[in-house]
Amino acid sequence: MTVLYTPGQLRSAISIAPETYRHWKKALAPLRRGRGHSPCFSSGDLVAVSVIRALATDMAIRVGALAPIAETLFELCNLSPWPALERAKLVIDVAGAQLQLRPELAEVVSDQPLITIPLAPMVARLREQLLAASDSREQASLLFPPMPINAAASARGGRL
Repeated sequence: MTVLYTPGQLRSAISIAPETYRHWKKALAPLRRGRGHSPCFSSGDLVAVSVIRALATDMAIRVGALAPIAETLFELCNLSPWPALERAKLVIDVAGAQLQLRPELAEVVSDQPLITIPLAPMVARLREQLLAASDSREQASLLFPPMPINAAASARGGRL
């Protein structure tokens, strides 16, 4: 079963303002596939938007400059489950519009300037945000602790 997230859940998990999301949606084609409040973003999409946030916010790269790599970024982040992404790093050649998903400890050698982003901290942050946002009342029906029953009651289907 694939879990999908609404634009509001995406914004909350990534910690971006609605205005920022609207701007990014205009600049990046993969974000335009979301419609209204219906679930439409995968967990891989959340990782891709986290990368966009890191590049735009932490490295001051204009979101418009990331448009040529956006499709590939979203595809790469959706090809692997989160446990695999946690053990990987993203190698970005912004000028050449190329991306690679490499093992975390793999050496990267190039004569071009590259940006290397370890994905483990991003996935951990997303997991924490999504778990914090989940409703703690999901198991409200368990108002009392489970109690052991003896073997005779167990044979009667749990009736004492």
